[in-house]
Amino acid sequence: MTPSLANAPAIAPSPAIFNALALPSGRSTPSGPLLPWGDEACAYARDQVIFSEGDPASSVRIVTSGMVRISRMMADGRRQIVGFLQPGDMLGLAQTGTFLYSAEAVIPVTLRRLSRTQFDGLLERDFELRRRLLAVTATELQIAQEQMLLLGRKTAPERLASFLLSQARRKMVEPEDHCRISLPMTRTDIADFLGLTMETVSRAFTRLKTSRLIRLLPDQMVELVDINALTDLSEGC
Repeated sequence: MTPSLANAPAIAPSPAIFNALALPSGRSTPSGPLLPWGDEACAYARDQVIFSEGDPASSVRIVTSGMVRISRMMADGRRQIVGFLQPGDMLGLAQTGTFLYSAEAVIPVTLRRLSRTQFDGLLERDFELRRRLLAVTATELQIAQEQMLLLGRKTAPERLASFLLSQARRKMVEPEDHCRISLPMTRTDIADFLGLTMETVSRAFTRLKTSRLIRLLPDQMVELVDINALTDLSEGC
């Protein structure tokens, strides 16, 4: 969690994407040292709680397989999902001593851990690690700003197009026509991420499908048929 964004009024920022930092085993590469993640994997079943908002933040963790949803509860009891973490993403950073969000397994998940004491010690000793963390924090700020725009200004089809493209960009920097993405999360999860109802999300999927922008495939796969058209839609063109 980026400390300076912890109390953002519109949404809680997503946990940082630390692919530059969060690789297991502590080996070194030309780009610098890697974090010494423990060798023992922690496994979680589908929908199992990993930690809850308010729990002690005693460790940071990296996703090694599966998908994790990050959420916060609003004052009126509604859930706002603020991110879906995939292998290579790290979670568990908190400026305070407790987690500011909850984490649950979307599908079966494995994680590796590093104690917060170990992590803080590495930051104190390793300038390159601090530099890379700062760069990732700047990226997270941009992601949070984009999410605020998505929730505040975009229509339902525009929000869904933005979401699908963001998932595709997790696989490749420049998605191509007919690329396929996996959406293991439920329609309710997507709705809670986009600030919509499940029914509205379903209608938005149908609209993109009938417009021949996407194809809905078996096993929760989606084919993005026309990347340019989806990009234009996501940008309100």
